[in-house]
Amino acid sequence: MAWSNTTMKNLVVAVLYSTIVLAAGCSSPHSSDKAEKADKPKQTEKAEKPKQSDLEALQGSWKGRTVRDTPEHECSFVISGKTFEFYDNTETNLWYKGTFSLREDTQPRQYIAVISDCPFPQYAGKTSMAIYKIEGDILTITANEPGNSAVPYAFDAADTACIEVKKK
Repeated sequence: MAWSNTTMKNLVVAVLYSTIVLAAGCSSPHSSDKAEKADKPKQTEKAEKPKQSDLEALQGSWKGRTVRDTPEHECSFVISGKTFEFYDNTETNLWYKGTFSLREDTQPRQYIAVISDCPFPQYAGKTSMAIYKIEGDILTITANEPGNSAVPYAFDAADTACIEVKKK
């Protein structure tokens, strides 16, 4: 099925819409001060810096382009908490709002968006499955059309929408 530019953009927005990330770190206290003092240097040597969660890294305003549109369209993407807003700055009647969750334990990582509002009634309440990557200050998201339960198999997969944005 060939998607129109509008459909592809809707898909991208839907995918960007929804993210939940669980990050947890825990340590157990030692029962004695002596054991605690003896173990501290080992813990410090072995301790690694806690990795920043992707949810934390995604927060804020992003600006960039839709990858497969000809000509490319400028777009913006805003993430606040677990909500997202996508705007096609070239085609102003193309936008999406929603919630999202992340699956950081997959390769590639997954962005699961639930569309809450957009100009296309058939997508409201639908889930869009996407994959994402963060390389430096560049975020790339490739998504399937809302309602399609499949996860894109690659960033250049056919019949998907893709955005590439940079943090403002």
